[in-house]
Amino acid sequence: MAIAQQRWPVTSANCLMLEFIPSSLPASEEASTMSHATACQSACSSLAQPTLIIFGRLPVPGQCKTRLIPALGAQGAARLYSRMLMRMLKEAQAAHLGNIVLMLTPPPQAARLETSLAPLMAELDHTLEHELMHDPQAARIKLEAQPTGTLGERMQQAMARYLSHGPVMLMGSDLPALDRQRLRDAAHGLASHDAVLQPSKDGGYGLIGLNQPCPEAFALTHWSHADVCAETLTQLTHAKRTTHCLPVSWDVDEPEDLEQLTHDLPALMAQLPPVSLTS
Repeated sequence: MAIAQQRWPVTSANCLMLEFIPSSLPASEEASTMSHATACQSACSSLAQPTLIIFGRLPVPGQCKTRLIPALGAQGAARLYSRMLMRMLKEAQAAHLGNIVLMLTPPPQAARLETSLAPLMAELDHTLEHELMHDPQAARIKLEAQPTGTLGERMQQAMARYLSHGPVMLMGSDLPALDRQRLRDAAHGLASHDAVLQPSKDGGYGLIGLNQPCPEAFALTHWSHADVCAETLTQLTHAKRTTHCLPVSWDVDEPEDLEQLTHDLPALMAQLPPVSLTS
């Protein structure tokens, strides 16, 4: 069996308990924050808990966020991506929904998982410089290789692996506005609709959720154009699936996106090379 199609066993080497780093808050607000988190857990417990699949890449310099390399260099782009990936994992855990599956490409060898991912989490923890909070409700993160094929084929196969167990939401890893509350909003939308979409400003989408398999949603001919979300919504409608659309969001693909990222989440840009939009 090709490793890209292999499911690794759940062991300490490929299932990590990650602690999430909360937003920086004054000490006086900590108690109310914890109370709010408890209330959110209670609200989410009444939902059908969707499995959260995060599509990611190993942050190898020169092999991830290549369009950011002219602005940050290969090392800087890889460091930024590793921080965005770990932030997405922490937000997914803090949402207190279902199990979390990180599907990586290129597929790492099982023996490399700890050495590949643990240092990245440590780097993020150090960079954000917040105290860690142990989260007893945090879901375990299972690591798998992404399926093979086109983007549509990979997404369809990934969701099919888990839809037999209940609803599934699949998302990217470079979505600054996709936080724990937006994930809960998506789960609420999926509780009353057949599908949920998070449109992106570039015309694609950053999250798709389904209650049942829908191959039509992934039957697009092309995936790199400005009508991907609109075409997917049309496909869902033709398949007689009701769809809840979240507010339009944005992702980090181009050097021009770094200005907004610096404004919204400055910690992710800390200690990276100065941004150059002309190099």
